[in-house]
Amino acid sequence: MTQAWTGFEATRRATGPGLFPAGFAPTRAVDPIRAVDDAVRAVLAEMFGAARAAAPTIVRPIVPPREPVFADRLLGLKQAEGLEPGAMIRVATGTVVTPLARDLLKKKNVVVRLAGAAEIAATARGEWGFAVEDGPGWLDALRRSMLEDGGPWRELEPSVDSAIAWLGAGEGRGAVLVSADGATAVWRACRSPGVRAAFAGEPADVHRATQTLGANLIVVDPAGKSIAWIKQLATAFRRAGAPRDPFAGGIGGTR
Repeated sequence: MTQAWTGFEATRRATGPGLFPAGFAPTRAVDPIRAVDDAVRAVLAEMFGAARAAAPTIVRPIVPPREPVFADRLLGLKQAEGLEPGAMIRVATGTVVTPLARDLLKKKNVVVRLAGAAEIAATARGEWGFAVEDGPGWLDALRRSMLEDGGPWRELEPSVDSAIAWLGAGEGRGAVLVSADGATAVWRACRSPGVRAAFAGEPADVHRATQTLGANLIVVDPAGKSIAWIKQLATAFRRAGAPRDPFAGGIGGTR
């Protein structure tokens, strides 16, 4: 009996604190509330996965929308109709807003602010794009030459539709379209609001189109023309300045 008790005591001391060895320790009473809580947590963990650390919030800088700059002398009803409600527009100091345009701007909650000289100068220079439809192989050399000159030219998709879409996306834009079917291109372009297309074969044609029509799309047939000649037409177009609609505000500027 003494040997048995001595063995039991040695086992108890070897297994750590407590009255009984681990193998002989009485079972704890299970808390029913704790058991239910553990079961619910286990089910939720299986359904939605283990709790994960919240993903860091990426703070992106807020870029204010670009405000269109209007540098013409007259802001008429046509320009006011093209502005979105709640928009903001910057105008030159000497710009006159017609009464009808002013009423519409107020109705649409459009904010009108004055633009600085630097903004007006940048707008006056305009934005310029060109598109060259498929044709003879030397047109690829024309395309490369337009881009390599380091000028302000931006290449557009080779179609009249892409030129029309680009012109309608901003003010003061002008585009040159090189197309073997120039007559059809001019007809299709002129059916789009805001596009004033003209066919040109000589610099004098470009000058006439920009001065009388305010052309913002010059269509050139490459047949019989060299790369240098087509580039001369494009240069004459750009030198005329940012295209402006001479009929803006209605006939005589009375609107």
